[in-house]
Order: sequence, then C-alpha cells, then structure tokens
Amino acid sequence: MVLGGTGKTGRRVVDRLLDQNRPVRAASRTGTPPFDWADQRTWPALLENAAAAYIAYYPDLGSPEATATIAAFTELAVSGGVRRLVLLSGRGEENVLPSEQVVRESGVEWTIIRSSWLAQNFSEDFLLEPVAHGEVVLPTGQIREPFVDADDIADIRR
Repeated sequence: MVLGGTGKTGRRVVDRLLDQNRPVRAASRTGTPPFDWADQRTWPALLENAAAAYIAYYPDLGSPEATATIAAFTELAVSGGVRRLVLLSGRGEENVLPSEQVVRESGVEWTIIRSSWLAQNFSEDFLLEPVAHGEVVLPTGQIREPFVDADDIADIRR
C-alpha cells in the first residue's frame, strides 16, 4: 500500500511496483476508497491484506500531530499484518525524529528515507511559477541545499 499514491513520490513508487508486476494499492484522499490522515476510519480498508506500506505523511512529518498519527497508523498496520514500513522523512529535521523512532520500534522491517527538497518542486509544484518568472528565492542563506529527484526515491531498494 502506498500512501500518497498519486503524489510526487508515491505515484512513482506505484509505477515501479506495477513495472515489477507486484500488487499495489495507491491510497489518496481522492481514491476509492479514500484515505485521510485526519480520519482513522479510512485506514483499515486500505491496509487490508497489505504486506508493506510506503508512508508519506501529509501535511508534514514535522508537524505537531505527526508522531501520534504515525504511531496510530503504524500500530494498526502492524496488527493487521503489515511486515514492512517505508517512511518518507526529512533530512536534517529534528522534529521528524520521533516519528522515525515509532517506525523503528514497530517490530517489523523498516526503511526510512531522509530526503531533502525534491527537484520536481521546480517543475511540478510550488516553485514552477517562480521558475517561469525567472527568479526563485529560498531562505537558505549561504547554505548549499541538495535537491533529490523523486524518481531516485522511488528507485530505493531497502
């Protein structure tokens, strides 16, 4: 099961699994059935018979409610038979560490992907308009910040 299965990284993960002829369920707020982080009643149907889950948390893994929500989801997933969890996390973000710890302590196999900004932010998302207008301003100062291609995230194995 891929949470955010129609999103920037999730849809690429879904594509890789389909290319390998693996069964996959793309979960999203607009899917059938829908998945909504804010409504735990939507979770069980999408976890049914799932062996693994790719977790992309919305709105942000660093938000105040994220750890409790990730803990509730992880508990439900593991108790329902999920044997592997993959968490999309953030690079260098202290406030995501508690959610990562929940996944590490789940009792099942896990992978945590610590990503920085996605290159697709320039072509598919909120930075597209500034790129089109010729100026992108980011609050990085003199710090060099790497950008990761969402396809590279989808290609990660273990």
